[in-house]
Amino acid sequence: MAPHDDDNWAAWAAAGLARLSRVWGCSGIVVIPSAAVTHPAVERCLTRFNPDHVLAYVPSWATADGVRPGTINGLIAGRATEAAGEQFEEMLRKEPWNAPIVQEAEAAADELRELCGTNRRDEHVQSSHLFDADVHDLTPLSAVTKATVVGVPRRLVTTVEALAYAMHVGIGESEAEGQITAGQWQEVAARGNESPLLSQLHPGALGDSCPARSHEAALCVSVSRAFQRREPVVVLGDRPEDFALAEVLRQIRGVATWIPWAEPGLYDMWLFSPRKHVLVTSASLTVEETRQQTEERWHKRSFRSIPPEEEERPFKAVHPDAIDIDHPLMVVLKDSWDQPRSLPVTREPDGTLQASLSLAAEVPNGLDPDRHRWQVTLTAPSHPVPPLPVLGSHAVIATGQNPWETFARAADGGVTYWSHRFDFVPSGASLAGSLASPRLAWPGIKSTLNVTASAQGADVRPSPAGKRAAITERLLGSRTALEELAASPGWALLRMFMSPAVPGGCPVGSWWKLKSATVLSWEAIAGLDDHGWEPTARREQVDQWTSQGVLRRGLILGCGHCPILEFYPLSEISQSYLCRRCGGTNQLTSDRWRPAAPEPQWFYDLHPAVLELVENDGDVPLLATRFLRSEHWARQALVCEEFELLVDGNPCVEMDFALATAQELWLGEAKKNDSLANTHRKRKDEAAKLLQGCALAGAAGLVLATVQEQWAQTTVDAVRDEVLGRVRNVDRSLLRSWCDVMN
Repeated sequence: MAPHDDDNWAAWAAAGLARLSRVWGCSGIVVIPSAAVTHPAVERCLTRFNPDHVLAYVPSWATADGVRPGTINGLIAGRATEAAGEQFEEMLRKEPWNAPIVQEAEAAADELRELCGTNRRDEHVQSSHLFDADVHDLTPLSAVTKATVVGVPRRLVTTVEALAYAMHVGIGESEAEGQITAGQWQEVAARGNESPLLSQLHPGALGDSCPARSHEAALCVSVSRAFQRREPVVVLGDRPEDFALAEVLRQIRGVATWIPWAEPGLYDMWLFSPRKHVLVTSASLTVEETRQQTEERWHKRSFRSIPPEEEERPFKAVHPDAIDIDHPLMVVLKDSWDQPRSLPVTREPDGTLQASLSLAAEVPNGLDPDRHRWQVTLTAPSHPVPPLPVLGSHAVIATGQNPWETFARAADGGVTYWSHRFDFVPSGASLAGSLASPRLAWPGIKSTLNVTASAQGADVRPSPAGKRAAITERLLGSRTALEELAASPGWALLRMFMSPAVPGGCPVGSWWKLKSATVLSWEAIAGLDDHGWEPTARREQVDQWTSQGVLRRGLILGCGHCPILEFYPLSEISQSYLCRRCGGTNQLTSDRWRPAAPEPQWFYDLHPAVLELVENDGDVPLLATRFLRSEHWARQALVCEEFELLVDGNPCVEMDFALATAQELWLGEAKKNDSLANTHRKRKDEAAKLLQGCALAGAAGLVLATVQEQWAQTTVDAVRDEVLGRVRNVDRSLLRSWCDVMN
């Protein structure tokens, strides 16, 4: 977080970038002027960027004097002797400069920490400030890199054009001959790292030299989880928020260019190559102003291939909120980032995974634990953790773990922690004694919901429907098996247990409706009209359900003392049995079983919780989550069954499912019909409740699912109006919420 003033904001951003260019990891860090942090477009991107640390840049007096000449002289004027003044100045130049704009930057950093839920002052803080002097907990880039690191000479970065280029390559200490014209800065800023200007700025640099902000210099690479190559982004405008937007988009998407000059230049034209499509945006300009500036650049290009009226524009002016910022890049150590580990874990009742043992101390190849600091991220592919701000250290450390051993938080779909201990490290400690070895927890989705709802003053409890689904899931062994059941012909078979009359195709005596339940024999099950389900496979399925407890095998028995006829599971049958109604003792003889036959016939009873799940159309949300998990972005998602959100102990809204990915948390509502309600007022109220549920749970959005061909337009309109109304009312918790309507 760089200090800001209106007259020198670019110089202060350059000062922060110059300091950052000397830190290992600068290729994956952003510089944000303090005045830009609250801009909605910047805030949206920073939330998705989800930084592990937010540092306030505190310059030295020497740096402050470079940005504001005369700062030091103004302080030391009037000193008693010239010698004392020289000694004082030498000492002062190294001291932190604590001016009001620095304090404002610290306050902005605190605000961003709260927004992103990272290294907050009231929690565990590993690093909070970046000083001009080297500090122990940050590793210098020079201590790690194997190449000659170069950057734009600091004295040359005095304009926004120079800053636009320095944003790509970083700022170094070396000097250059002569001056760089504004046109040259514009050319190289538009071309980024492809520019030959570095050789002019550093004529003595060796052939293995790398820009300070390049991944190569830091021995790192960027890893993308996006499935498609994304368009380059160009940010127009010369304001701090434009620079900040370009900075963070560069880290999220990998390719972003900042053009802070309004006058079109010939070198801007490389952006409009016919081989690429470019998104043009701005934080300070309207979409129309952005489009006009881009059109001016387009018309000024020096080549024409086809008549202008037939040309297809290879660019699109968009609002910053329209830019896809899902799947941000992850900057990792090149040769050590993908290391499989076998780690013993235990699964808690709420689905949380906890490491059973402390992690073994480990140093990546090429690093020295005495000189270097790094972070470790552990992910479980089948158990993603959304990087939500509320999932702080308390949520991702195992029971009994010392919370002060190291920094830990949810990030990059897993849990990340600082490499070194800092609770207490004795002098001369061994490698195992100096490196962190925490026991971590990967929260289950129920635990995640409890944490996110609690942060909003709400509570979560399973609904009756959710309890039934949880019982069935436990019987079948997994949520996936339950979803597959809902999509299989087995669901139609289970519906036979709730039929009010004998289903077609059932032989006489194979289907009985008793007072407590409906039971079926194998003959009734085999008579189900589904020609695609072979009898052998059907037989195997029934046997599996019986072993799982979904079905219970038993007999229909009567009582010789009262007129009751009841189903008795196999586990309750012996030669003698007690009547459930009157308690009378009966013998297992031919006059007791039904139907009358020389030998008793086996029947099957459906587990009561499964029966209620079928009766209440429990397959609808199961089909919805099954479809969602077939999409690439949610393939490994965690799913929670129906639950209720309570405010002040009172039920507020019931949600049909929750879905957590490595990126975010979603809530959903699934319907058998195509409408949320029968009247406009009720539809509006239902839409309001669902969106309020998303806000209380900290969800990124709402999924509406129906088994019909499409939702009724009245329902779509009701939800859209409610979303727009909440945005107009500046309900900040819902600014990012939106609805994905699924048929």
